[in-house]
Amino acid sequence: MQNLRIERANAETLKALSNILRNKVNDPRLNEFITITYVNLSVDFRHCKVGVSIFTGEKNIIMKQLRKSEGFIKRELVKEVKLPYTPELTFILDEGAKHSEDINAILSTLNIPKESEDINED
Repeated sequence: MQNLRIERANAETLKALSNILRNKVNDPRLNEFITITYVNLSVDFRHCKVGVSIFTGEKNIIMKQLRKSEGFIKRELVKEVKLPYTPELTFILDEGAKHSEDINAILSTLNIPKESEDINED
């Protein structure tokens, strides 16, 4: 039952944070090319790790600005999601999408012949 509660809270928090960044934060660096990839609330709802994917721009500057905006984001989060506590937000740069793109680019350059479908197995 506890896992279901956390999963539901994670989903609602992710949705709310995405909405806050897209519609309520006035800094254009924070609402155009950022995606919240995951939210991981602690069991006691006091801490929240937030995965952030940044598509363009200077990632270090954007992450710094995101951390500076944490107070505003938390106040807006409290308005949108009912949680027992207001969690401390920890923004983590998620470069998973970038790694996937890099791997796909490398794979597309490889010249690997297709295997024959008529391989005889002994």
